[in-house]
Amino acid sequence: MRLTEHVDLVGSGAAGFDLTDPLDCHVYLVRGERACALIDAGAGYGAEAIAGHMGGAVPDYLLLTHGHADHAGGAAGLARRWPGMRVLAGPPADLWIATGDEAMISLDRARAGGTYPPDYAFPACPQAAPIADGARIDLGGVTLRAIATPGHADGHTCYLLEAPGHRALFSGDCVFTGGRVSLQNLHDCRIPEYAASLARLAELEVDALFPGHHEISLNRARRHLTIARDVLARGLLPESTT
Repeated sequence: MRLTEHVDLVGSGAAGFDLTDPLDCHVYLVRGERACALIDAGAGYGAEAIAGHMGGAVPDYLLLTHGHADHAGGAAGLARRWPGMRVLAGPPADLWIATGDEAMISLDRARAGGTYPPDYAFPACPQAAPIADGARIDLGGVTLRAIATPGHADGHTCYLLEAPGHRALFSGDCVFTGGRVSLQNLHDCRIPEYAASLARLAELEVDALFPGHHEISLNRARRHLTIARDVLARGLLPESTT
């Protein structure tokens, strides 16, 4: 599904557009002149369908927003499919993804609560490596910049797409349209860090907002970021999607 000149939606589950497996987050393909990158990997069951929506593209990078299974569970399978692809995530999530640490990515809690089926397992992806805050990836005429945004989960990272005349934010589960957020009763969901991340994002000038679930905003997207910031400035918490 073509969204912009450089961005396709190649995966999406029940909390989105039902392109692939119901457990999948939104999975985006970013195309440059020399290389391309996937943003997030889905939960793993929809890997073949994700590849089928890519029109034969071979990704050079897989950039993970965080370690939760609906975003990173497919990393191992995609890495096997494309052995030359670099898999990157914000620390410490990169280590949890590399080792398949289900406790640290809170899969044990989510599975017990019925979010995942009892037999769902998170496959370790040893290829996962850290990406630093501020790191830039040049795809040729298009760059992606990593922005550390802890709060929803430790290691959460957003990615800012910079193209001629156009900027877009891949926000994972940090912020959604309408300034909504995702607060969960998990060990690494931290409100002060979340507030700081939202304030940081609200300073960005972006045209489009591509979150991990739900609606997508293709124009005037900064308003969604400033809504969350302004709620926080009043000492309140933005509406949570969960």
